[in-house]
Amino acid sequence: MLITRRGFFRSAALASACVLSSPDRQALIAAATERYRPDLLPSARTVWDWQVWMAGLGPKFTGNDAHRTFVEFLATELKRAGLDVARDSYVFTRWEATRRELTATPNGAQPRKVPVTSDYPYSGRTEPQGVTGELVYGGTTLSPNVPNDLTGKILLLEAPTRPRRSFYDGRELLVSWGVDDQPPSSISGGLEPRNFPPTLTGFGKAGALGVVFAWTDVSDENAAYQYLPWSRPLEGVPALWVGRDSGARLRQWTETRARATLTLEAALVPDTHSDALIATLPGSSPQEILIIHSHTDGPNAVEENGGLGILALAKYFARLPVSARTRTLVFVLVPGHFARAYVPSMEGFIDKHPEIVRNAVGALCIEHLGCREWKDDSAMKYRPTGKDELSLVMTNVKSAADIVLAGVAGTADHRGVVVKTTDRFGGEGRFLAGAGVPTIGYIPIPDYLVAAPPNGYIDKVSRSLMYGQIQAFAKMIHRMDVMTETQLKG
Repeated sequence: MLITRRGFFRSAALASACVLSSPDRQALIAAATERYRPDLLPSARTVWDWQVWMAGLGPKFTGNDAHRTFVEFLATELKRAGLDVARDSYVFTRWEATRRELTATPNGAQPRKVPVTSDYPYSGRTEPQGVTGELVYGGTTLSPNVPNDLTGKILLLEAPTRPRRSFYDGRELLVSWGVDDQPPSSISGGLEPRNFPPTLTGFGKAGALGVVFAWTDVSDENAAYQYLPWSRPLEGVPALWVGRDSGARLRQWTETRARATLTLEAALVPDTHSDALIATLPGSSPQEILIIHSHTDGPNAVEENGGLGILALAKYFARLPVSARTRTLVFVLVPGHFARAYVPSMEGFIDKHPEIVRNAVGALCIEHLGCREWKDDSAMKYRPTGKDELSLVMTNVKSAADIVLAGVAGTADHRGVVVKTTDRFGGEGRFLAGAGVPTIGYIPIPDYLVAAPPNGYIDKVSRSLMYGQIQAFAKMIHRMDVMTETQLKG
């Protein structure tokens, strides 16, 4: 039975009760759980130990030491679980910031150090002394008014974020569960400047020595460490981010023809290797495949911990007899999410393995597990809301509503929505969906999604929610494994 109406439930208990009130939905849950063996899933303690260890590695920017260590850990554990593990290898030149600093000298005053919230990745680099020039205001990213001649100057641009990117407006909400009192009218998440300039190269051609972007409508705490924008090629113009208060002061100082010194030292590391992992677990009908996938690079504890969910699921299904797996399971872990200009993610897998994609009858993409919700309040204080982050599920098929709702029933995943979308399918799931594979993309999007703080924001991860989501995924895969290809297509 397809769930194509808006439905919502105030709690997981009520959600389960509502599902069980329908004979069709009762059968749906039974189909999702009859083969599920919770005793064979790695324990919550084991998964949490993995999570804490991974967060302790630091930011896993594509190809850096932390990222490679994480990939090797996953490869070793997948082999230990008995899966056949293959690799796709990529080589590129990695950019990584080592020092950033900004000072400004208002007319007639002493130089003042300006707090920097983060660097602009792959923007450019300077010598240790930095670059110095007149600071000029170029408007906002929404309404730029950039001088044609920037020779010898440092450009200041303000970067408003609202309205934030929406993944629901104009799309079909298939089902929601535990979403407060009513389904949301739109789904937004993550910090993303509005009308972000497509490239810094043009500023460089106009003679700019560097660029400073200033947040305007988020707190400095929320803006801190944001790794934005990501997946762009090296642009040759050094750029930094500052908070809203610093940005306001810098804008005032541009009226006095203040000078600024921007320093962004960065290493360029040629011949950096980064591998994708393809781990295969045969089923009793090997001609049909289910793909379960995520990416491995990311700046913090949740971006990306999908690989830990993949590992738990692979170990779980490997402990079941082959008779309990109808279809072959292919677990794919790709790099490149944060350096896509040089290293592909799922599009690389699709290009290299057309035979797997051709035989795939369904896919489940999992990203960003265990997120707790943090937002700026009305006083611009960055605080926890006391809620789990919304579990946003994007799909290209209506059957996903049934699969997901049956999976989350009885787990700690109490707050989410399933949205059918074809034009803006976010996350890694969009690639297989674009290739015509029925895909469920599970992708919560907290404000801190791409922040790279020293502690990885492990304090914003819920152990119980993360484990509940993994339990839900196991049941979803069981359900997908027994559905016909026609049913999976919805």
